[in-house]
Amino acid sequence: MKLRSIQVLRGVAAMAVVAHHAFDGDTRLGAAGVDLFFVISGFIMATCAGGRTARQFLADRAWRIYPLWLIAVLPWLFMEPTTPIGIVRSLTLWPVYGHQYVVPVLGVGWTLSFELLFYIGFAAALATRASVPLLIFGLCLVLGLTTNNFLFWFVGSPLTFEFLMGVAIARMPTRETFGGAAAVMGLILFAVVPATYFDQSFGGGALFRVICWGIPAGLLVYGLRALEQRLSGRVFDLPVLIGNASYSIYLFHQLVFKPFHGLAGFVLSAVAGIAVYFLIELPIIRARPGWSRGARSSGGERGAPHITDAPLLAGVTPGPAEGIVEQRKGLARN
Repeated sequence: MKLRSIQVLRGVAAMAVVAHHAFDGDTRLGAAGVDLFFVISGFIMATCAGGRTARQFLADRAWRIYPLWLIAVLPWLFMEPTTPIGIVRSLTLWPVYGHQYVVPVLGVGWTLSFELLFYIGFAAALATRASVPLLIFGLCLVLGLTTNNFLFWFVGSPLTFEFLMGVAIARMPTRETFGGAAAVMGLILFAVVPATYFDQSFGGGALFRVICWGIPAGLLVYGLRALEQRLSGRVFDLPVLIGNASYSIYLFHQLVFKPFHGLAGFVLSAVAGIAVYFLIELPIIRARPGWSRGARSSGGERGAPHITDAPLLAGVTPGPAEGIVEQRKGLARN
């Protein structure tokens, strides 16, 4: 069962990202929707993945991500100039090719690459033990902070701490009293911390981004999760609907911005995303093949529930680690 609190947060985060793009980056705080989604992603994975094998988990995630992504990115392959590597990167979502970190033609898809990285790490934990991917991440984190290797930058990105924060929140007991205080504190921190690192995904800049935006995002996720019973009213139905459609809103909002921008683009992105959700995304989810489903139990029931509400949004194209600006010349951009 989907938690209304988490869906409300997804709706808020989705529209924050849309606002960041709709108003030409003037709303830098909107980019924090990315950090909120990463925390939510860790929370949902830890909550819903029980009883699955690593293979079942990855198959489910692949079906959830790729069909709608491929539908969304194909028009951009014709609209935007790119290289053969750019095409491969755009279709596979793998970003590192030798000495290049390549952004897909639908540029905001860069965070799907991080989501896939999270899922691979989570699957490794299911197949072995949690210490194995954590040790790999720790090693790559150190190497990413001390070398110019793009693979270490990506695998060891400090943004992974936001995902781990969500996993930890899923393990915490919740109390409504603490939840209200945590949510208020998260909102206050979002309002006062600087947005200097809004475009950082690697190195020290990303570490500061986690401190400035990841921690407030974690407080919001914990706080609203603790306030779940307070969100049953119909006043929250629209944010929940937007949260349900957040993946579609993310993937298609920049297409809406081709003819529209500003307030019109902001509103129409939500409308178009909700339409895509009902017309395309939901049928894809319902049509998922047997190989993406969990194993049957002895009683004929499916194992763990299908993870339909994992957050898969992005916000802004990532910036480089400090001191290596010149290497950006090798990046493929949208």
